[in-house]
Formats: sequence, C-alpha cells, structure tokens
Amino acid sequence: MSHTFLTMVRFAVPALVVGCLLAGCSAAPTDDRVDGSRVASVQSPTTGATGRADVEDRRPLIPLDATNDEIEALRAAWGRCVAKEGGPGYEDGRSVIWKESQNDPKAKRVRAACRSTEPEFFEERQKRTDNAAFRDNQREWYQCAKKAGYRLTTPDEDGEFGITEVGPNGDFQSPKMTACRLEAFSR
Repeated sequence: MSHTFLTMVRFAVPALVVGCLLAGCSAAPTDDRVDGSRVASVQSPTTGATGRADVEDRRPLIPLDATNDEIEALRAAWGRCVAKEGGPGYEDGRSVIWKESQNDPKAKRVRAACRSTEPEFFEERQKRTDNAAFRDNQREWYQCAKKAGYRLTTPDEDGEFGITEVGPNGDFQSPKMTACRLEAFSR
C-alpha cells in the first residue's frame, strides 16, 4: 500500500462522510439548527489579547451530519472570497489550495485574506482546539471500524488511520464506517 494512497485516504475522510445523520449527541455540546435538529458543536472559540476570536475560530464549521449541499454552500462562499481577492486563476477554494501547494506567494496572501470564510470540518476543529478529545474519538472510531471488519493501518500518534484493503464492508464512505465515525465523534 503506497504512502500516497494512505495520505489521500486520510485527507479524503472528512469529505467522504457527508450526508449522514447524527444520532444522539449525548455528552457533546449541541447547537440547534433551523429545522429543529441538534448537532454536536465544538467548544466556544478562544479569544486572544484583543478579546476577539482568532481567525481560525471564526471559520464556518461543517457539522458531523452536513449534507453535500450544506458543504457546497459553505465552500461557495469561500470560493467567492478567493475569486474576489485573487482575480483570474483563482476561481474557487480548491484553486488557491493547489496554487499554495505550488509555493505561489499570491496564493498564500489570498488564502490568508479569505481564511475566516474557509469552512472547517468538525474533526479538523476538534483536532486544533482539543487534541486530547480528538485522539480519544479517533481511537474509538478505529476500534469500532476494526470490530466491523475493516482492514486498517496502525493509527499514528493522533489516532488517524487508513484502510489497507477495500473489502466487502467498503471504504470510508460506507454505512458501517460512517456509523462508527458518528458514534465516536458524537460522544
């Protein structure tokens, strides 16, 4: 199994698990949604010496149960900022990330200017704001997936793992894997 494939799997996980409903947020803080449902939320943003939340904490949060449409709406708002700040060649968020990976200095400035509109997945925010809880949730997810029959890589120091073989259970988008993820992160 190539390192590149495992890296792609690890970064693709948040994008692949959309469209599932969150079941029972028993111990996690929750936020009410317009439709009356409740979703797990991350702790309140921390404030710096100025009393304002850090730009990272102002980023839109993609909840655990976000639909594809909700994710795309958040990405579209970010894309409009990128297009406005970057001009030609910067049509959306993906373009600025790619250009930044190519060491384009303008891309770094554009991404910084639009950082407060760049959406962040629940797991990404939890890893950034409460790494101990993130590691615990990753371990729970790993254990559940292992029990469900997935063949997995050994978790790294943060508990992140990949699939070594896509078998009859499927991949990170599969219903069993998604259920394990939601169970682990909604506690």
